[in-house]
Amino acid sequence: MSVRPTRRRIVALCVVALVVAACDSGDVDDPAAPSESPTASDAPQDSDEDSDEPSTVGDGSEVAGIDLSTPLQLVQVAELGAPIAGAVGPDGSLFLADRSGTVHRLTDDGASGALVDVSADTSTDSERGLLGIAFSAGGSDLYLSRTDPAGDTVLEVVAVFDGVPLPTRRRTILQIEQPRANHNGGDVQVGPDGMVYLALGDGGGGGDPLEAGQDLSTPLGAILRIDPSSGDSYQVPGDNPFVSDPDAVDEIFVYGLRNPWRFSFDRETGEMWIADVGQNRREEVSVVDPATEAGANLGWNLREGTLEFAGPEPVDHHPPVHEYETTSSRCAITGGYVYRGEAIPDLTGAYLYSDFCDGEIRAILVEDGEVVAEADLGLQAGPVASFAQDVDGELYVLALSGAVYRIEPA
Repeated sequence: MSVRPTRRRIVALCVVALVVAACDSGDVDDPAAPSESPTASDAPQDSDEDSDEPSTVGDGSEVAGIDLSTPLQLVQVAELGAPIAGAVGPDGSLFLADRSGTVHRLTDDGASGALVDVSADTSTDSERGLLGIAFSAGGSDLYLSRTDPAGDTVLEVVAVFDGVPLPTRRRTILQIEQPRANHNGGDVQVGPDGMVYLALGDGGGGGDPLEAGQDLSTPLGAILRIDPSSGDSYQVPGDNPFVSDPDAVDEIFVYGLRNPWRFSFDRETGEMWIADVGQNRREEVSVVDPATEAGANLGWNLREGTLEFAGPEPVDHHPPVHEYETTSSRCAITGGYVYRGEAIPDLTGAYLYSDFCDGEIRAILVEDGEVVAEADLGLQAGPVASFAQDVDGELYVLALSGAVYRIEPA
């Protein structure tokens, strides 16, 4: 597809078909990047002479009965080649995606064999791969977000029968051209409204050379929202924020993103939590209420967090609720979930996240749009590529080195 259309919907395909790291891998401009998993050394370095470290709330704060200093542990429950995403299936099982292109069920004995294998149709160089999975609200479909051999983003559907994906019943519903090998985004979620949401980066390269972040005529640099209940394709929901704008892509739900590396919905409030990887100064977390803040402009590339980047702050800027300085050790945020499980009541309502480069698990508590508590939870998981949430609201940490951990009380 063209990167800068004037007015159009994204092309929806009906083709019947018989990772990437959380880090930014250094703003690779060459689409033929080395075919290997990025490491912390590939991440952007802190190139700013000044230090604009945002103020933080003291570690271990206790607010409204939430104690972020509660002792925790990581318990390894499975191992894959490069676990990258998770989703709850219709029977309540947690399914895990491997960046190589396979999908597995988590069992008491670890990860099952591959139930879906799209590795032959998936590119894995630079930040590419099978990047996201999600089940439809009714559990009849499994959505796969991957990059194809040409490096383009593909969203496809695998039919599910009796809780088991049927890889021979696979179809592509959306394909988006990716001009470079990095900033693919790729996370996919089914929202509380049953709509499918797909996150896309700005197309790659340093500083948003396409200026996609502020350009509503391209799907890049945005989170898209589609209605999957239209036979073999999809519909654009009539209440999407830009459907009446002749110069905007109808599917865009929020925009102004650089490389959204994991977003999630709070299962209690329905709020969307978005982690966006920074250029070289800020890593950020934004919270969007889908009911009242659809169409939010998260600022890139005019802003990097709350700092000016390419120009003045847009008048409709939706600033992050949390940000931290990009350094050589904390260089690429990995978004997680608001904790809603029962095993660790002291974490209820806290948002857990990490950074690919240092692997530390952290938490923030947000009230009325402000961080009121923040803590390092004392857990280190290596190169954290993603989090997963099971049917009970318990959280798992997915390390690109292979380990799948569950967060438990110590």
